[in-house]
Amino acid sequence: MRGAIFDVDGTLLDSMGVWWDVLIDFYRDHGADLSEEEAAGFKEVTLDESIPIMIESLGLSEEKDEVLNTIRGMAARKYETSLELKDGAREYMKRLHESGVKIAIATSGYEELCRKAFTRLGVWRYIDACAFSSEVGVNKSNPDVYLLAAERIGVRPEDCVVYEDIVAGISGAKKGGFMTCAVYDDTNADETETLKDIADDYIKSWRELAG
Repeated sequence: MRGAIFDVDGTLLDSMGVWWDVLIDFYRDHGADLSEEEAAGFKEVTLDESIPIMIESLGLSEEKDEVLNTIRGMAARKYETSLELKDGAREYMKRLHESGVKIAIATSGYEELCRKAFTRLGVWRYIDACAFSSEVGVNKSNPDVYLLAAERIGVRPEDCVVYEDIVAGISGAKKGGFMTCAVYDDTNADETETLKDIADDYIKSWRELAG
């Protein structure tokens, strides 16, 4: 392995619960409950892609950018002040960095949130490049964001491992010719067997790799 490409939310950061809480609160602020069916659908797409669904579901008059900014603002303080890395993630990133492996993040999230969280947590210095789904215009069921990340660290896909916590991400990375490692998160516990089946490797905790 010459390159490691990490998803952020639910993979490195213990943050998926924050986004669910934000969406639940947003729905409740508009007099509705977020259904399990809608929540399951949101898991597989970017926040940008989910906004039109939310606007239609809630009958909102706000424009997409206004809703997006509201939701991002609701989540931002958590990234700035309290979100933590998953156990063992810092040690594993440091180990890769010190061994010369190039590190990128490939995320459906937002640069300012990632930068603030990773700087506060002391791991931003290990990250050589970033790629965002918003740059490629498609979600993670496609390989585009991982290919962009690999390009930015100058490593061929076949020499990279992609670390992801969702089925769509693992599937998209496999389409791009990457080796994959699925990472457990409480929010994807119901997909554990599927992740084990489609990924090249599966870990319950970063401690399994941190050494």
